[in-house]
Order: sequence, then C-alpha cells, then structure tokens
Amino acid sequence: MNISVLIAAYQADRFLAAALASVAAQTHRDWELVVVEDGSRDRTEEIVRAFAAGSTRPVRYANLGVNRGVAAARNRLLELAAGDAVAFLDADDRWRPEHLAGLASALAAAPAPVLAVSTLERWDGDADRPLGVHRPTTAQLRAPHRSLFTRSFIETSSCVALPRATLARVGRFDESFQIGEDRDYWLRALADGGALGFSPAPTCRYTKHAGSSMTRTRRVAEDVVRFHEKHLHAPGIPRAVAHRALAAALRTLGRLTRRENPAAARAAFLRGWRVWPAALDLPLRALAVHA
Repeated sequence: MNISVLIAAYQADRFLAAALASVAAQTHRDWELVVVEDGSRDRTEEIVRAFAAGSTRPVRYANLGVNRGVAAARNRLLELAAGDAVAFLDADDRWRPEHLAGLASALAAAPAPVLAVSTLERWDGDADRPLGVHRPTTAQLRAPHRSLFTRSFIETSSCVALPRATLARVGRFDESFQIGEDRDYWLRALADGGALGFSPAPTCRYTKHAGSSMTRTRRVAEDVVRFHEKHLHAPGIPRAVAHRALAAALRTLGRLTRRENPAAARAAFLRGWRVWPAALDLPLRALAVHA
C-alpha cells in the first residue's frame, strides 16, 4: 500500500524538520510526501527541498500563495496525492516509526474501514513533556459516526488515514470552516455507516502549545456551531440529539461573547432557545443582554 503523507504548513519552519524526520524513520517504506504551504514565506520550502534531496521517496511541495486556511491547504494536498491511501501529519506533530505500518494494517482489516485512526500521545510543546495517552473508547469504535457527532474524539488529523475510495466518495474539505474542517470530513466519511479502523499503539505525538488552533476559544466555538448547523439533519443522528447539540453549542458561544458583544451573545442565546428550549439552562433574564 502506497501512502501519501500530507502536511499542511503555515509558519511551520520551527517544527517541520522534526516532523519530516519522523516520516523518514517509518518502518512502512512505501510512502510519498506532499507538503502544501498555506501562503506563508518562512523556511518551509527550504526545509522540504533539503529533505527531498536526501530522500529516495517522492517529495512534492506547493504554496497556495496567500493564506487561505487549513481546509484549502488540505484540498490542495488531496489534489496532489497519488497514493492508495493518505495519512495526515500536522507540521508540529510527530510519528513513531511504526505509525504508518499500524495504519496500513488497520485499513486492510475487514470489514474495510472508511478511515483509520491510531492511539495518540498528547504532548506539551511549550514544557516539552507528555500529557498522557488518548485512545477511542470501545463504544466510540463501535458507533463512530454518532460518537463523532456528539464529541470530537479524533483529536488531531495526524492520527488519521483514509483509503482512496473514501476520498473519491467524500470529496473536498469544507473551506467555510476555519477550525474543525477535519471533524466535518471524518463525519461525512462515516455517514453511510462505514467502519472505523483502529491502530491501538500510541504512535502519534499530538503537540499542544500556545500557538495551536485549539487555543483560539471563540473561533472554536463559532465553528462548533457551524458544524452542528450543517449536520442538524444528518442521517442516523436522532433529532433530539442533533438539536440539543446545536443548542448547547450556541449557548457556549453566547457565554464566550457576552461581555465583548452583548448583541451577538443575545442572538446566540435566542437561537439556542428556539432550537431546543430545555437545553438553555440560563435564566430567561440572560436573554435580555443589552448592547
């Protein structure tokens, strides 16, 4: 199985060399590397070209020219990928040498998975220390579509691989998402009841640091609302579950924006109440936020 390793890079030169070294160390040798830089102009291209010069495997690089967001970079990566499967690697994450081998085995399992994930090791990139291991629960593996709708249990794209058949069916990443485009993609991949493959070894190091996207709390909240609005009528998700999830997301967004933008907070609270009144556990006076 030839696997395209896909790296979306934005101001990534601080971390990229270590990520590429972890790719070069893979025991699964049948891979190609594709790096797409999302409009930044640091040392990323130089690092990739130096890596390519010392590698026997195919390496491709492209730059979007302007910063269009990670979803656009991932779509360009999919256009350039030529492998039988793809495995994503964020520029600030790393893999253990057996990572691709484990995902290849998971993708080859029966019934044929529509995507596969590995266990991951959370890592504090600022303090350079481990933060523990995260793996999907048995319930999440048995019912991945509903579980992923309820909670984003696939914490990083760096632990995910997909076969080409899934890519052909699902298509492109939704570029309207600033954050959370990956969760949206995995949910669409699993929408027809497909199996989730699992590689149990903690072979993916997921780095969390002050510059990571998940620290941008309000942006995350906005795209969680966008996610639940988009999938409000997703097949296989009970109406009550979908409506409660959207109402909860709107409530969270309202709380986060209440001080800086009272009018926007009030609109979020009202939308949440209309979607599912019982889910709004704030007193009604919270809806009377003054601009």
